[in-house]
Amino acid sequence: MESVEELPQFVIDALAELRARTTFPPLPPSGFNPLTASAEELRQYGLPVPSDYPTGSPGYISSLNYLTGPEPGKPVQFVSAEADLTAFPVSFFSTSLTLPGHPWPNQGSNNWSGGYVTPNGFLLQKRSTGESLTFVEGTWIVPAVAAPVGGTAPEYHSSIFVGLDGQAAYRDSTLPQIGTTQIFDTATATASYYAWYQWWAKDFPTSPTTISPVNLPVNAGDEIYASVRVTSPTTVLLSIRNNTTPTSTLGFSVTAPTGCVVSGATAEWILERPTPPGGDSWYPFPLTAYQDFAFTGCRVESTNPDGSTPTSIGIELAQLIRMKEIVPPGYVRTISVARKRLVPSQRLDMSYTGP
Repeated sequence: MESVEELPQFVIDALAELRARTTFPPLPPSGFNPLTASAEELRQYGLPVPSDYPTGSPGYISSLNYLTGPEPGKPVQFVSAEADLTAFPVSFFSTSLTLPGHPWPNQGSNNWSGGYVTPNGFLLQKRSTGESLTFVEGTWIVPAVAAPVGGTAPEYHSSIFVGLDGQAAYRDSTLPQIGTTQIFDTATATASYYAWYQWWAKDFPTSPTTISPVNLPVNAGDEIYASVRVTSPTTVLLSIRNNTTPTSTLGFSVTAPTGCVVSGATAEWILERPTPPGGDSWYPFPLTAYQDFAFTGCRVESTNPDGSTPTSIGIELAQLIRMKEIVPPGYVRTISVARKRLVPSQRLDMSYTGP
């Protein structure tokens, strides 16, 4: 495995800059029980606080689930999200980029598929209520991946994430995000799975775009929960949990790149084909052939300027995005699609439609 030192220097610098803006909390002491801990203790370790919400509300249930162990009486396994960079292959440090800007209603993308919502379902061009999205969460089963039929590329990549503000249709868009990545190596016919985070920024050419690893073991078939919560205009709290292990990371705070803020214009659940280190979204890695999976438990919170109780939003008004690729000699085909299912429960089904 190549070492991280073999990355281009600007990628190494970007990783260092991102991690310098990241605060990882200490591990709680032995015997720590999050279900009996005070709100102050939970916040100290970057954990959700159920009492911040009305009992029985979606936010209360979501917070309680994150703190609950796999079996009654058994504690959650907490780990620090801080990862050793040298434990990851060079190709892991790809670039997760925003959806290239497309005028409404064109929802095709070169590198994204999935769904996104805006406050009250408004189009980006018609935001007028002053509300902003301050929280997004979702759960998915990590799909097994392979090379497409007839594929001859050295590697195939896909990333799955939840994030805020990724739509590039407005100026100064940014994108704090967290999720998993899937890599298939053609030479060894093996697939690898990792957790990661990033804060991408539009119109800030000096901002870092390389993803950074999260210390959470991931395998195909694992159920992953992830969330992004805004704690200030320039700070988010990221959380990710492996429900299959189950192991929860302590939530960790990330500060926005210099000059950036969270606008709360969109929230998204996305499957992406990332870009090689230092590349751009028009030349991404070829997409892995992935098993169908679904985003479930998709919830967003919308907050009013007056600070009133957040409103929970589901995927009823989500706009869908399909991923396309250009195939020589020049025709376009769809390679990944999303479909909303509202009954018997809400879910966003993701399907590979490539060769």
